[in-house]
Amino acid sequence: MTKFKKFVNYLKNYYRKKSKFSIASDIFFLLFILLILIPSTRVEVVSIFIRLTSLAPSEMNSEDQFIIPEDTKTWSITDMNGKQISLSTLMDDKPVFINFWATWCPPCVAELPGIAELYSKYGDQVNFVLVSNESVSTVLSFAKKRHLTELPFFQYTDVPAAFYSESIPTTFLLNKNGQVILSKKGAARWNSDQMNQIIDQLLKE
Repeated sequence: MTKFKKFVNYLKNYYRKKSKFSIASDIFFLLFILLILIPSTRVEVVSIFIRLTSLAPSEMNSEDQFIIPEDTKTWSITDMNGKQISLSTLMDDKPVFINFWATWCPPCVAELPGIAELYSKYGDQVNFVLVSNESVSTVLSFAKKRHLTELPFFQYTDVPAAFYSESIPTTFLLNKNGQVILSKKGAARWNSDQMNQIIDQLLKE
């Protein structure tokens, strides 16, 4: 018996023992693996999976919260028009939501729609800062393709020690006094009811 016939017989026996649901699950799994292996679809597929499995963020325990150092307040970032702005200016009258991200990062891409919803609701009351070290053209092209041009994207060249992380996405939520009340590494469901409650409480302070 040739190897091909053996393979055909193996498939027949395999699917004879399988239920329709199991067969469909196997096909879906194989398609998922195939799409991950294709560079042009990898980020999109992984992002969708992460988005579906992300959990709501939670506020830090009071003993873990901290006030950022004075030198961190001088941290300067640049908007997509080339205008520089310091963290102290952003903290002047509003809480600040800082998200470190990149266009090539599936978890980052996965959580952006949730951040966009949060921004749509609280953008007038909270300063949102989405920072990347990529070029302006790369970020703007990505934002246009994803219909996220309304988000406030910024560039950074260095990261203060208070915000340093070896992975992205990493997100911080600061109150008007510069106290970090939320720190999250990895993707999160930012449009969750729990996050809305955290911000609503923050705005009452």
